[in-house]
This record gives sequence, C-alpha cells and structure tokens, in this order.
Amino acid sequence: MRVTDRQQTQALLTAVQNVRQGIFERQEQIASGRRVNRPSDDPAAAERISQFKNTLKTTDRRLFSVNEGIGRLSVSDSTFESVGHAIQRGRELAIQARNDTNSDVERANIGKEVNQLFQSLSGLANTQLNGRSIFAGHETQTDPYVLGAVTTSVDANNAGTGTVGGVVSTAAALEPHLYEVQFNGTNYDVLNVTTGETEVSGGGSPLTFDGLTVTIGGAPTAGDVFYARSGYIYQGDSNDVAVEIGDGKTVSSNVPGDRVFSGPTVNLFTVFQDFHQALATNDEDGIGAAIADLDTALSQVTNARADVGARVNRLDTVKESLSLVQVTIDTLRSDYEDADLAKVATELSTLQVNLQASLSVLTRQFETSLLNFLR
Repeated sequence: MRVTDRQQTQALLTAVQNVRQGIFERQEQIASGRRVNRPSDDPAAAERISQFKNTLKTTDRRLFSVNEGIGRLSVSDSTFESVGHAIQRGRELAIQARNDTNSDVERANIGKEVNQLFQSLSGLANTQLNGRSIFAGHETQTDPYVLGAVTTSVDANNAGTGTVGGVVSTAAALEPHLYEVQFNGTNYDVLNVTTGETEVSGGGSPLTFDGLTVTIGGAPTAGDVFYARSGYIYQGDSNDVAVEIGDGKTVSSNVPGDRVFSGPTVNLFTVFQDFHQALATNDEDGIGAAIADLDTALSQVTNARADVGARVNRLDTVKESLSLVQVTIDTLRSDYEDADLAKVATELSTLQVNLQASLSVLTRQFETSLLNFLR
C-alpha cells in the first residue's frame, strides 16, 4: 500500500494537534490545580467528585449549625450561672431577713438589694447572641420578657372589706415597681415603695399611675392598705431551635424562657417580687416562704443547666465527628480531582519537546513535498 505525501502530512498535522491539545490540558491543570476540570476529562472521576462535593456541602452546613448551637448553649449556660448566683444571694438574704432580730427598717433595706436582683433577671432573661434573643424559642427578633402583668393584693391587717384590682393602661409606661395604696378615709395616696416617691396624693378610685389603673372596691376603712405591682410576661414560644447532626437526627440548641425563667415549676420573677414585697411590708411568713420558693427556683435553674451541659457535650462529640468526615471526604475528593503538579509539569515539558520535534519533521515534510512538486 502506497503512502502519499498528503497522507504523511495529514498524519503529522494530527500528531501536532494532539500534542498541542495535551500541552493545553497540562497548562490548564497547572493553572487550576485540578486534574479534572470538566466531566469529559474523566467521566467516572467527575461523578465521584460530584458526590464528594455534595457530601462536603452537607457536612459543612451541619458543622456550621453545630457551631452555632454550641455557641447558643454556651451563652445559655453562662446566663444560667449568673441566674443561679442571683438566686443563691437571694436565699442568703432571706435567711438573714428571717431572723427575728431584724427591724422593719433593716428588712426594707435588704429589700432594696432583693429588688436589684429581681431587676437583673429581666436583663439575663433577654440575653441576645448576634442580635437574636436566645430564650424566646423561635421568636428570636423580640425580647422574650416585657412588662405587661399586674398583681394586686390586700394587706392582711386591713380592718375593712375593701378589694383591689388592676389592669395595664399604658404598657410603655410600666415600671417593675411595687406600689402601696393607702385609704385615708376619703381618698387614696399611692406610694412607690421601690423608689420611695409619692405617685398619687388624695386621688379617687380608679387610680392611674405608671401605666397601671388600680380600682379599690368594697368597703375599705381609713388606714387600710392595698398593693399593686407590674410584672413580666413571656412573649416567646416554646419551640426548640433544632440543629441537624445527621440524616433525620437533630439536637435542640436552645432553652425557651418558659422552661427556666417563668416555669415549669415556679416563676423566678414572681418569686423575687413576692420576697421583695414581704420585706417591704415586714411580712415574716412571706419571708419564710421565700426561702422554699428560692430553693425550688435554684433547682429549676440547676436542672436546666445540667440539660444544657449534656447537649453541649453531645454537640462537641458531633463536631469532632463531622470535622473528621470533612477532612476524610476532602482528601478523597483531592485524590480524584487535584492534579499532581510535579507529574503534570514533567509531562508538559516532554510534550513541549515532542511538539518542537513534530513541528521540525512537519517542516521538512513540507519542504520535501514542495521539491517533489517543483520537479
């Protein structure tokens, strides 16, 4: 079979084209650092690389959520620690105030510290992380606890049969204070027990002050005393903020406030307010009851903190596992996708030499063919 000059030339051109394609591919691999830049480079490897990348995306997403969950729970634990300290201090003060040697003035002074402890609870209960409330369930864009409740009571030493009731008239004007309403025989005087300031002097029922409207009913007698105070309500929900740790597996990364601050057993705000009122009114029975209530409150917070600690430990274990999976999968992906740059550089150098040789042969082939044509 005779091989023509044209066939030889075409074969050389094809060889040169193939070498150039090989050079382009190696240059692309060096530039990108990848052996497989498109599915056509290695279809089987490309499929495996796609699977690895999908697994990495899922792992990265879960790892991010786990880290967020650990952060949320860690802040919760730190907050509960502070709440526990406030309760323990309150209990110490209750034991101190229960002593019969205390005068009403001394108990009132203790009440000032108790009131400070009470007011610190709202700040702790409304703790935020990255601008989001961590104790509001899913309602993270709002403060879980705001003033919005009214509690009224009648002094046990009243001689008359007067009654008292209260409602919120202006929520924005509410203050977390205790008020004493005294009947002077004709009308009423309102003292802010928390601040020592007179809110109303010689007013008639109903009485409006600091966002509250208090109504005295029945038949009070001159000197009878009534109490009113504003308190906190929960604006959040009871939903868990779930963190995905595996297929169909989640761990809660939050503690809604109604499971710690306002439940499930006692309301911490109410406990401190009852204690403060007992001190302000020199109520020995109320002071004694506060000790038991504070013990219950401390157990409630301690149990919540233990639960948080267990979940942090679990998420730490999950984090380690996910990090290991992340490294392992990324290594496998690299084995399939990444180029061996030293090897590729050697191949590129060889191909460049081959290209020069092929071009040299092709040049001589053209010269020979031209001479044959001229003859």
